Amino acid sequence: MHTTRLASALAITSILLAACGGGSAATQQPPGATTSTGGGGGSATEVPADTQAAEATSGGGGGGGGGSADVEAVANQLVPPNSTEISKTTAQDTWFVIYESTDSVDSLKNFYADAIVRAGQKIFSTTTIQGGVSYVFAKDDSGGFGGSVNIYPSGDGKTAVQVTVAKT
Repeated sequence: MHTTRLASALAITSILLAACGGGSAATQQPPGATTSTGGGGGSATEVPADTQAAEATSGGGGGGGGGSADVEAVANQLVPPNSTEISKTTAQDTWFVIYESTDSVDSLKNFYADAIVRAGQKIFSTTTIQGGVSYVFAKDDSGGFGGSVNIYPSGDGKTAVQVTVAKT
C-alpha cells in the first residue's frame, strides 16, 4: 500500500511538473465516487475495468497541441500489455489510470520506450528508483501536452503501471 501511495504521489508530481502549473487537476476517489473539480467544472470518476494490450494506432494529436480526444488517444496507446485496469480518474483534458500487469518491469520498460514515441511524444526524463522506472514525456518542448508513466513492482509478483496524460 505504501508503494502505491508513493507511486501515486510521484505521478501527480510528474503531472504538475509537466504542466508547469495551471490546468485542471484530477483527484483519485474511492471506487465509484464522483467529485466536481474547481474552476473547470469537470468531474472526476474512477471506473475499474479489465483491459488488454492496446494496439498502436496512428495519432498522438493533430493541430493545436492536443485536445481532449488527443489525450484519450495517447492514453489508449499507453495501455500496458497483459494488464488489468485497477483505477481510472479522468477530468477535463486529464487521464490518470493505474494498471496491474503480469509482464516484468524490464519488459514494460522496453514496451514504453517504444510506445511513448509511437504515440507522438518525446521522452524528456527517465528516472530509475527502487526497482522501478518513471518516464516524463511531452509532445514538444512547450510542455502543454504530455504526461508520465511510472512502472514499479507491486509486491505480489506483478507490476504496477501508472499512466498520466494531460493537456494544460
